[in-house]
Amino acid sequence: MTRWLAAIAFALLVIAGGLLVFLNPEPVSVRYWSTRAVTAPLATVLLVAFATGAALVGAFAAALAGARGWRAWRARRAARRAARRAEATARARQLVWKGDYAQARAEILRAEGETPTDATRLELLAEAYLLDGDAAAARRVLEDGITRLGPSPRLYDLLADAAERAGDPNGAAAALERARAALPDSPRLARRLRDVYVAAERWGDALGVQGQILLGLRSADALAAEEARLRGLRYQHALADPDARRAGRLLVALGREHPTFVPAWVSAGEMFLRAGRPASARRAWERGARRAPAVALLERIEQQNAGEGRSERTTRFLRRLQKRHPTSPVVALMAARHLIAKGDLDGAATLLAELPAATAALPQAHALWGELHRRRGNHDIAANSFAEAWSGAWDPARRWSCRSCHTPAPAWDGYCRTCRRWGTIASDVEPA
Repeated sequence: MTRWLAAIAFALLVIAGGLLVFLNPEPVSVRYWSTRAVTAPLATVLLVAFATGAALVGAFAAALAGARGWRAWRARRAARRAARRAEATARARQLVWKGDYAQARAEILRAEGETPTDATRLELLAEAYLLDGDAAAARRVLEDGITRLGPSPRLYDLLADAAERAGDPNGAAAALERARAALPDSPRLARRLRDVYVAAERWGDALGVQGQILLGLRSADALAAEEARLRGLRYQHALADPDARRAGRLLVALGREHPTFVPAWVSAGEMFLRAGRPASARRAWERGARRAPAVALLERIEQQNAGEGRSERTTRFLRRLQKRHPTSPVVALMAARHLIAKGDLDGAATLLAELPAATAALPQAHALWGELHRRRGNHDIAANSFAEAWSGAWDPARRWSCRSCHTPAPAWDGYCRTCRRWGTIASDVEPA
């Protein structure tokens, strides 16, 4: 049908052309230059003009069609290339999940050599290096990628991770600072930067970021947790003050705001001692012990009074503290230990005999009974008491531990560097 229509159209064009020649036999002169002209029948001139126009229109249409075909071919080629890259990226991601990091890197670099041209593949390549334990290679890839692709919060975050694993907390902080400059409202980046500042012991910077984190919180539980971190950062910031007397005052102020925060009272007294003010140190420890009796505070009070030759001051203070905290096992056991050390064995025996059942069953109570009987010369009874203490797995060399991560500590400290929490290191006799 199409062929017949084309043939009919062609025949009509031929008839129309012949009719035009038959009706216009007169010659005309067509000038194509200032001094040159062509003489031909009018019909011929008209047909040549029509053919020339049709040829120009056809050429223009062919050029447009060719351009569209070229663009379509390039788009199809780009789509095929993108599909191959997406498949390679998906395979590489699966290999990373399976733990085959070397093969994942080979899959990523197969099509693009050593320089991935998009951020997604660059991130995956860096993660493969990081998970494989090669932080230096990951850092090198990320720094080169950021130079070529421009700044990206995600790339800076990975760069900070690589720097942290390489033992460069200041480099990690610099990367996260640039990430926060690009994405200032991200709470995740703010927490990451605060933790890196803590790892680098840049307490003032960490304190500033923590204040910004608190401003964006709405949940009561999250607010309580972040306020606890703020308290710890204030504690560390005060400890870092080169002026020991000013640091002591800052720590006392922190203790007044949070009376049960034992590290503030302990370290306040130590700072006052460093500043040559032993009376202020003792008052800080006693004030803290009245609010939160802890072994670290009571030991320092006892040592300070013994050094000044005023051990009776410790006795009076412990008696008053027992009235204030009658159910505290810490106060009772420390008072009994103090009386044994003074030689008041009858007073210590009375005190130990009045202990509640739960406190009397503690290994420390059995150890105190053993020491009391040893001093009285009752060695068989002392041996049985010491055996009870050891059967309770009480190791005097490891009596300090973190109540959060349960890491043993050689001595009391206000900050656990394992779980990065404050006020969690305590004696095993102190209630949780």
